[in-house]
Amino acid sequence: MRKRIIRSLTATVLITSIMGMTVLADEVTDIKNQQNSLAQEKQNVEDELAFLLTQMDELELSMAQKNDEIEQANKDLASAQQKFNSQQDDMKLRIKYMYEDQSTSLSEVFLSSKNMSEVLNKAEYVQQVYDYDRSKLDEMSNTAKSISNLMVSLENDKKSLENMASELTSKQALLYTTLDDLNSKDADLSSKLKDAQQRAAAAVAAKAAQAATTASSNVTAPTTANNDSALASNVVSLAYSLLGVPYVSGGSSPSGFDCSGFTSYLYRQYGVSLSRSSSAQAYGGESVPLASAQPGDIICYPGHVALYIGGGQIIHAPYPGEVVKIASVNIMSITDVRRYW
Repeated sequence: MRKRIIRSLTATVLITSIMGMTVLADEVTDIKNQQNSLAQEKQNVEDELAFLLTQMDELELSMAQKNDEIEQANKDLASAQQKFNSQQDDMKLRIKYMYEDQSTSLSEVFLSSKNMSEVLNKAEYVQQVYDYDRSKLDEMSNTAKSISNLMVSLENDKKSLENMASELTSKQALLYTTLDDLNSKDADLSSKLKDAQQRAAAAVAAKAAQAATTASSNVTAPTTANNDSALASNVVSLAYSLLGVPYVSGGSSPSGFDCSGFTSYLYRQYGVSLSRSSSAQAYGGESVPLASAQPGDIICYPGHVALYIGGGQIIHAPYPGEVVKIASVNIMSITDVRRYW
């Protein structure tokens, strides 16, 4: 009787243990399925963000080119106005000599002329000079008007580009918010998965009637030699000094930067030429593994670049409405690390 009771109790414990492990296994599987679904959702958002950032990168380049065109038009207009004023002064001087100076007055033309034919020839010459001056003034005036009209067109184009940048910025902010939310959910699921796996491991240990042991492993991050490059150190120091500079689409000076304008400006101050767009910067220099990244390296993302400053952090010009700031290197998927020093 006693043996039957013991066998019954043993069977009950075994069944309960198996049921408990099954429940834990199902919980782990469910969390992993949620993580897979979340990973796909994050990938979709990152793909959309990458496409958006590529559009913004192209837009920034277009705005930089438009700024150059406006600057050139201003120079052309100033030059045309100067020529117009000079021609006008010359015309006034000629009129003074022809009509005010007694040695060349019309009355003397008649008195000094031998015949009517000579009078007509002299009068015709005066008219030709006047017509030439008038034609030149009209020509330069039309040139100035054309340049002015071009500037209006360029300013309208720039305004249109700024409106597009504003729309893309709103979408970008929404995608960043969505990505942050998904990352938060992912961190929560990872915590839950770790807890479920630990409970499942404990259940397996209890079933096997073994003493619980905790395996600890020390993971050491790969180290790389610090070459103490003066250039890289100077670039990083300069980047810190520019914290707080506003984001300006197409900007590449301390009055305002976009992402690639910021990194290209930093290196340009030390004689290193980087391409003006983030997509081109991702193919320059030398590619290095992320684990070997050192301060001064360029971190490349889809449609975005930033300066690595060490400790898993970057300094970058994020997007319109923001300023040059420090952020985590993991703001989105990293496509490459490029070294220009």
